[in-house]
Amino acid sequence: MAAIGEIRKRSWLLVVVIVIGMLAFILGDMLTGSGGSTEQTPVASVNGVEINSFEYQEMVDKEFEKSNRAYQALYKQPAPASMKQQLTENFMSQYLNQQMFEGEYNKIGLKVTKDQFNDLIQGNKVDGKIYEQFGLFVGPDRKFNEDTMKKYLPVYSQDPGFQYVLSDVVGDQAERTKLQEKYFSMMSKGMYTTSYEAKKDFEANSNAVTFDYVYSTFSSVSDDKVSVSESDFKAYYQKHKNEKKYDQEDKVSFQYVQFPIVPSENDLEIASDYLKTRIDLFSKAENDSTFVIQNSDSKNLDFSVAEFPAGMDSIVQKAQVGEVFGPYRDGEFFKIAKVLENSFKEEAEVRHILLGNDVHSDPNAQKKLADSITNVVRRDKSKFAEMVTLFSTDRASIPNGGKYDWFDDKRMVPEFTEVAFKKAINSVSQAKTTYGIHIIEVLGRRNAKQLKVATVDSEIRRSKSTINRVRDRALEFVTNFDNSNVSDSAFRNAATKIGFTAFPADQIPVTQKELADFGTNFMQVKKWAFSKFTKEGNLSDDLVFEKFVAISHLKNRTESGIPSYEDLSETVKNDIRYTVLNEKKAAYLKSLMKGASLLEIASEIGVTVLSAENVTMNATTVAGINEPAVVGTAFGVELNTVSKPIEGVTGVYVISVKTLNEAPLPENFDQQKLSGKDQLRANVSNRAYQALTEAAGMKDDRDKVNVLGN
Repeated sequence: MAAIGEIRKRSWLLVVVIVIGMLAFILGDMLTGSGGSTEQTPVASVNGVEINSFEYQEMVDKEFEKSNRAYQALYKQPAPASMKQQLTENFMSQYLNQQMFEGEYNKIGLKVTKDQFNDLIQGNKVDGKIYEQFGLFVGPDRKFNEDTMKKYLPVYSQDPGFQYVLSDVVGDQAERTKLQEKYFSMMSKGMYTTSYEAKKDFEANSNAVTFDYVYSTFSSVSDDKVSVSESDFKAYYQKHKNEKKYDQEDKVSFQYVQFPIVPSENDLEIASDYLKTRIDLFSKAENDSTFVIQNSDSKNLDFSVAEFPAGMDSIVQKAQVGEVFGPYRDGEFFKIAKVLENSFKEEAEVRHILLGNDVHSDPNAQKKLADSITNVVRRDKSKFAEMVTLFSTDRASIPNGGKYDWFDDKRMVPEFTEVAFKKAINSVSQAKTTYGIHIIEVLGRRNAKQLKVATVDSEIRRSKSTINRVRDRALEFVTNFDNSNVSDSAFRNAATKIGFTAFPADQIPVTQKELADFGTNFMQVKKWAFSKFTKEGNLSDDLVFEKFVAISHLKNRTESGIPSYEDLSETVKNDIRYTVLNEKKAAYLKSLMKGASLLEIASEIGVTVLSAENVTMNATTVAGINEPAVVGTAFGVELNTVSKPIEGVTGVYVISVKTLNEAPLPENFDQQKLSGKDQLRANVSNRAYQALTEAAGMKDDRDKVNVLGN
């Protein structure tokens, strides 16, 4: 039974819990010694240096102070509290990367000179993207503008706060970017291809082999032709269990039910009323970016052409530049929008009947039916809606009579767009697309207004009373169970009984940061699921998230390391079964594929002799299947001899090589060297980063430590 549910029902339990908690605290203090320090488990490491949670928090605090000072300089107000949480979550990866690279820079003495630094932030080599993220020196398109920088930089530089932003925030980032660029540039210039490598590359691309082959697939052998048992699968796993793919993290499998938290009318009014008080202020604001940052929840500075919710067409069409309209609801926000710019685009409105290819597989019959329907609606358009109901396979548009309201020329496939925007209004035409045949009536076209707007939004937040009503319902669901060892089926059946679905979450590793439904708040679910106090069959207490309350049920848990065969997931077991079964089938096919010629072997197993022409070592496909073992053998056997059976990816082959064409070697391999060098240099940053990460021993174990404890 979920503990919190019991406490809420029995208030005396709360007193017991508090007393036990106080005793544990006092005894713990006595045992560890007053004022003593507890050794901290490392949560991350890089270049042999370990970082514990206290040290990391100090780093985050220092970085937040820096960010807060910059925020106040730029926006004249303290940084939002949410920034501290974002830093806590994200700063570790930035810090580890920085330390990893700095270790390399120090080894080779790599630095950015003072002149290079000045060039980066205000000279001829400014990286505009660094300024763009702060909204500095940008034009109307929100992109960095060098003329704007030259105009305002001398003025801004008089402000001590801006000087700090320039040197310690923008400058730091520009310097790190430049150092990394120089490092990878040096590494890239060290990449080259030797003459021997160039020669091998030429041969792999130019030498070609043509061969005949007999091929029999694993799937052609019925399972009853080979003998396999569970002991075979276990023996295979025992032999291969030390392979990296079988080494697993701590994992859990659970299922959960979601109880949606639907905002109340009062919740909606609070979000809407907040914006009503800002309409006049927004219309008079001289700096829209600053106003959005100071008043909006999402602080969206993308002032591009906006998409509006359905039902706002009449408001949008009447809106004038400078006008602020709203509040209007858009998903989980109420919004007010200030019109910055008006423009127009052509839109069309149509209704259609789709004869989908998935239903009408005979093209001739499909076209005949389309012509018949077209003739009917051309004679009497009042029958169009009836034809939609009877024949259209576009199920989504049927309730609307097949109608597509106003859309632009980029929304539909080209053939549909051609009819909608080129044919006469009120005409009925056909369009053949990849979906099928559309019978389209053009209802109208217009020049629709589109707006560039700045938006201030207010998130719709659920009040405590709204949340508690849903929590009560979730805990009522928990009380349906009599004991803590709940079976999978009992949990699913109870969910179905109240009209909900039990969603599965299988084989979730402790390091997984998100699960779609839970997003970045997945941590509280993991802490429950991986807790040593949570046993298989247990139910969680009410887990409260932003938009729903969840009740979870633990199905099973496996510990890190090499699992026993019995603890493998069904997916992994199925892979093993598939591999072992194919090995047995390969042995069976090899025993059949014997003979003096390919014709004799083909006759024996009931297949035909096939041919593969001009196959190279760099294009190892045979009949569309990548078969490197087969192609490799073809380049190594004598001409006109029958090879031994070769186990391929999807079956067994026997080949006989007819020709081996060796291309004449060129006078030099300059072209191959250049191509090889370019390819190496193109991939140098990704490959180097992977190698550096491994060499630096970079690890971020925060999730594992937070979930599993020290």
